[in-house]
Amino acid sequence: MCVRSGMECQPRLVPGSTPRRRKASNAPGDDGDGIVRRARRSRTASSGPEAAIRSTGSVETQQFGANRSTISLATNMYENLGTHAPTRSSTIPGDASSGSPSGPIWELRTMQMPAPSVMEKLIDVYFDRLHWFIWIFHRPSFMNQARDILSASAWRREDLSKILVTLTVAALGLKCAIQNTSPQGLQFLSSVSSDPQLLVDQMIGEVRVHLLDLLDDSCIETVQVTVLLGAFYIFHGSPSLAWAMIGMSVRASYALALHCELDSDDEVSTQTRRRCWNHVTVADTFASQIYGRPASLDPAFSNLLPLADMDDTAIDVPAGEHRIQNGAGGGGAVSALTFHWLKYRLYEIIRKTISTFRLLQLNNPMTAEDLQSLIDAVQRVDAQLAEWRKTLPPPLDNGGLLDNDSPQGLTLQEFFEDDGKGPSSPLRRLKLQAWLLQITYDAAIILAHRPLLELRLSSEYRQGIPKSSVDLISRSFDVSVRAALRVSHTPVMQFEHEFCLAFIFVHLFTAGVILCIPPTSHPYSNTAQEAKAGVFRIIRAAKALSPRSQIARHAEQLLSDLLKLSLHREVDIIFKEDRKTHQGQGTNQPPAEPPCITNDTCETGVSASERQPNPPDSDFTQSQYSEDLLQVPSTSNSETPLSSLQHDYDPGSLGDGWVAPYPVFNLMNSVGSNIQPLDLPLDEAFGAFGQVMFNLMPDDPLNNWGWGRGSI
Repeated sequence: MCVRSGMECQPRLVPGSTPRRRKASNAPGDDGDGIVRRARRSRTASSGPEAAIRSTGSVETQQFGANRSTISLATNMYENLGTHAPTRSSTIPGDASSGSPSGPIWELRTMQMPAPSVMEKLIDVYFDRLHWFIWIFHRPSFMNQARDILSASAWRREDLSKILVTLTVAALGLKCAIQNTSPQGLQFLSSVSSDPQLLVDQMIGEVRVHLLDLLDDSCIETVQVTVLLGAFYIFHGSPSLAWAMIGMSVRASYALALHCELDSDDEVSTQTRRRCWNHVTVADTFASQIYGRPASLDPAFSNLLPLADMDDTAIDVPAGEHRIQNGAGGGGAVSALTFHWLKYRLYEIIRKTISTFRLLQLNNPMTAEDLQSLIDAVQRVDAQLAEWRKTLPPPLDNGGLLDNDSPQGLTLQEFFEDDGKGPSSPLRRLKLQAWLLQITYDAAIILAHRPLLELRLSSEYRQGIPKSSVDLISRSFDVSVRAALRVSHTPVMQFEHEFCLAFIFVHLFTAGVILCIPPTSHPYSNTAQEAKAGVFRIIRAAKALSPRSQIARHAEQLLSDLLKLSLHREVDIIFKEDRKTHQGQGTNQPPAEPPCITNDTCETGVSASERQPNPPDSDFTQSQYSEDLLQVPSTSNSETPLSSLQHDYDPGSLGDGWVAPYPVFNLMNSVGSNIQPLDLPLDEAFGAFGQVMFNLMPDDPLNNWGWGRGSI
């Protein structure tokens, strides 16, 4: 202001503070974490959320390792010349812009704000259906802010960010409500709008009109809105916009220095900033994982920030739930932040895994040295995931339900019974969160082991591969298929009305692709039967929910086509082996060995008992497979019984049918294979899914939805 008005600048000293010259470079021994240590020792002199945001959001006050901004250099030169630097203004390129000035009355451009009662209903739906999955708000303070905005007789320009975040939250709440087609859900929608989908489009459209202004304001609402728009577009709108929005949320977070542990006298402001930053790391990692593109986060500045229990983190559970009240091993009560912190740490492992694989620089085809480097990387990730798994407290650990030695003895139906207060009860949310952690964990296992399943080895190197490496590759297939089977048992219908349904189907599709492999490696074995049953579970659930989910429709179509191809190949392999057997007997040769798939380095036979078409404890008989693929329960009735769509998990059904090692070299992309490889149909299925869901180029080398091309 002083520069623009031509007046002499008179800096105002904050009471209780003394001016201190900033060093031009880091002190000896100072590293990139120095800003965190300095931030812990400093306190902002302002009070209140807005003051805290302004003080911590000043880019020129931050120093990122040895990298200094142009503004800090210019400020330092002013100080060295014995004069004061100009106050913040746009006269210095890159300087932080001042806050938006108060202006005339501000209004929405393309719509009228719905009635406050309607907006509060939609906001409540958001916090019931989405807040437990995306944790970026402090509910009490947000509700108070929203009521102030909705009850105001007029708005001004400085209200823009609060209005837009309120509209975005309401829009996503309504999107969740639209998924509920039960009589109660339809009654709720009729009380909100005569055309709910049109109202969603109007609210999102209004936010888009003002998006550039919101980015220019650079406030905490900028991060929250871009995060929510990214989540909305990634599954329900434009995947291209989703990628850009998530990238914007990262840039906006860095602009506000959310990645720094800057203390504030306002605990709500501090915890809200940290919740937003931690979720941004998850959103950016997930986007990188599914798009196959480099992450926006700087690895040097992507550490998680600690969270604290607040008035909105306590879980109201029945008095008899001692597991929840005592936590893991009696180590304290499980709160609302327990799930999120576990999720943050799991995605931290996933982020490092993706980065590790991309930095390996493997040849194509790989050499023996490349293979060993890849195996070492997979083993390190395996160890990290195992350590994470040990930290799960009982309420968020589904291992007891899925493991063979389960003391619970519960079916999926019983697991979700007696939840207390209905679909929004805290106990039910804990169970949904437990399943999400299990799905994400199994998806991370598949992600870690998938490169070994897709590897392409030249024939000259395959001859000299040690048996230990062959066993590790076979184990990767074993581990991946078991993880995919666990994912296939996800009680999808329990997530029918949740925003995260699309997120689950991304992982269900990947699991379904993995499960299409065993029928062609060990035809008619118990493992193959269980894998086919798993694919059928996924297809049936996808078909039941396809009227309400775009991603479910694509998953059903692509997995059905891939499974049919896998079944045809399974039959062809058996017929070829039978013809070889008859030819051998016709020429008076010794009886042929049981059908096996040979490889230069591993030979695995399939016994007659393993080829029985009716393995014990299987969900389907062989004669039912093709019939069940077509006769999926009708989706016209949204209240289809859960038991007809989700089959109870029988841990014993995976016991004796597992045969190792798998002939992965022949099965996957090995050069010189004597069996037609499966990588082409897998690549087509993955590629089609990537194109229809995420607008990805089919030949993009970074496209994650390719198979056998060395992409991660």
